[in-house]
Amino acid sequence: MTMSVDATNRLKPGQLLPELVSARGLAAVWIVLAHTYAKTIEGNATLPAAVEYTRIVVDFFFVLSGFVLAHMYDEAWREGRFSYFGFLARRLARLYPLHLATLLLVLLLVTAGRFMGVEPDNPHDWWTFLVTALLMHSTWATSDLAWNWPSWSVSAEWCAYLAIPLFLALADRVRGTVARIAAGLGGFVAIAAFSELALRQELVSLTFDGGALRIAPSFFAGILLRRLFDDEPIFTSMTPRAYAAAVAGVFAVCAGLVALGVGYDALWPPMVVLVAALASRGTWAEPGLLRGRLLAWLGELSYALYLIHAIALQVVFALAERLGLATSVGERAVLGVIAIAATIVGSHIAYVVVERPGRRVVANLLLRPRQGASAAQKSGAA
Repeated sequence: MTMSVDATNRLKPGQLLPELVSARGLAAVWIVLAHTYAKTIEGNATLPAAVEYTRIVVDFFFVLSGFVLAHMYDEAWREGRFSYFGFLARRLARLYPLHLATLLLVLLLVTAGRFMGVEPDNPHDWWTFLVTALLMHSTWATSDLAWNWPSWSVSAEWCAYLAIPLFLALADRVRGTVARIAAGLGGFVAIAAFSELALRQELVSLTFDGGALRIAPSFFAGILLRRLFDDEPIFTSMTPRAYAAAVAGVFAVCAGLVALGVGYDALWPPMVVLVAALASRGTWAEPGLLRGRLLAWLGELSYALYLIHAIALQVVFALAERLGLATSVGERAVLGVIAIAATIVGSHIAYVVVERPGRRVVANLLLRPRQGASAAQKSGAA
């Protein structure tokens, strides 16, 4: 089948990009499976390199986040219509309801565990709870991962949102394709070198101990990449063969790098290429593999999957261990399947009951008063 692609295609600001939505869901599933596998073999086998390198998937999310937010807000920024408060209100409405709900759920579970004489290993105290509630637990404010530990990346996202005027202003100063590519890659290299020299860690390894720094080059690269789509027709005139080659190439390069045992940071550039390829596919009118209903549903559920899965794993395995049912690899494999099922069911419930209505409630609380005041001012002026 020959697919025609219009070389004059352009991404329209705010246009739905279904491939990016589905890819977000698949990335969340990948993380769920990797963490489940790691928990299943815990104490019985060494973690395979392919699972250990899964941490780069979070950086894919970070690049994707910068790209999507530039896709939604860059036009308003350039035209002087960007509202910083409105942006933060909408992002808080997106992140906070489910973050708070899962944090409180973990608080309930930890409290119940302490009544039964079970004390968590990580620092679950009033300080780490407060820092986590304020979405600041990726800023060196805690001594370890605590509470719902995957949410460190939610904190990193929030820190990037707080700094978005700076990111957009810096992007304004980078003009031209070569300069943008150099700035994106150079920014990552510079911050990765700082992490190695000052923090003694690879940038892609940072979580509670600098996740807010880790997101910076990825978020910025995503913004620059979105601007490249406006200026370079080649990004939206990718042929089906080129698209397939780009996606396959990303996975082949990553597999090769993992096999060579290189540092985690070396897998970062392919994540940017993958976002570019998927976004390019979003300009096509033709249906595709990533536009199916199941994958679209996973994309919508991705945030819930990410925040719920660690809780499901901890509860399922902790209960089984107290009952003496997690002694063999076979038993732990069954528990892993149960945890995945619990994650899917729990995520769907959380999405329907908490995340989706929570967005509306928080957005209304934060934005409606300002919208009403703006309407009143216009009426008075008239």
